Amino acid sequence: MHRLLVSPFHDPYLNLALEGHFLETLPPGEELLFLYTNDPAVVIGRFQNPWKESRPSDLKQTDLVRRESGGGTVYHDRGNLNFSFIQHNDGYDRTENLERICKIMAPWELPLFINERHDLMVNHNGAEYKVSGSAFRHKKDRAFHHGTLLINCRTEKLKTSITPGEKRIFLKSSGTASKRSPVINLQTLREPLSMENVLETFRSHYRNSNTRVPVGCRVEDMDLEQWRDLATSLKTKTDELRSDAWIYGKTPAFTQDLSALAPPVSKDWTMRVEKGIITEVPVPLEGLADLPYGRGLDVEILRDRLGTSPVSGFAGDEFLRRLLSLIA
Repeated sequence: MHRLLVSPFHDPYLNLALEGHFLETLPPGEELLFLYTNDPAVVIGRFQNPWKESRPSDLKQTDLVRRESGGGTVYHDRGNLNFSFIQHNDGYDRTENLERICKIMAPWELPLFINERHDLMVNHNGAEYKVSGSAFRHKKDRAFHHGTLLINCRTEKLKTSITPGEKRIFLKSSGTASKRSPVINLQTLREPLSMENVLETFRSHYRNSNTRVPVGCRVEDMDLEQWRDLATSLKTKTDELRSDAWIYGKTPAFTQDLSALAPPVSKDWTMRVEKGIITEVPVPLEGLADLPYGRGLDVEILRDRLGTSPVSGFAGDEFLRRLLSLIA
């Protein structure tokens, strides 16, 4: 039994919680294709460093989200369709899933193809562009394979949101690094294409495949009140995904170069961060130990911990502002 389910919500944390719930509760003999769109969000992989992938402190009206699957960083907004194939292992095949996306989108006559990294690509004006990246997660006897499909995403916001800060230099950092690729919206290739008619294309495909998707319905087998009941039952998981302990605390340990902070005094200065907390610093900065790295810091907090300036030659709070530009 193949099912299609379209989320009525746009909260990225809730949609990821729903995805995890469907993975845990997938009935035997069934496969689910879960579709959702999110409000603006930078979504990093399970094993990524958010400060290597974006500028978290600069994100305005954009959520920072750590998902449970691996892979690289992506930008979500309501012009980006997220798909998730939730399957038992005996029916799980990433290539077949992407081929199905291509088949579903075939009525639009888009030049889609799958590359060696399991991205969906298009050829346009003699160049190759990425329109979909994907990642996966295995759980016992089942897995999900989820990805994005750029319909009419704000590509300029995408580029600025997943551009890391230039001042941070990481000396030792584990985790997965993203591979950047040129991207393009499918609407650029087919102007009439919109999120609503793409969703209808998916529904039509599943109806014609004799699956249980009611004509004209956004959801299968659930009305909005049932969706809300499920969202309420998943509040603990949603709150966990929204927490600093998950978003920042799961960051692989890293060491940052601070030698440019106040040369020549700061030559060979480094800072160690573990689970999102500053753990090792040079002696003049030892007051920073145990503070959260990259969030909730300001000049007043640094002044309280370090004094006006632990290094001579700086007027007022100049040193503290320079330090803040590196670690906030």
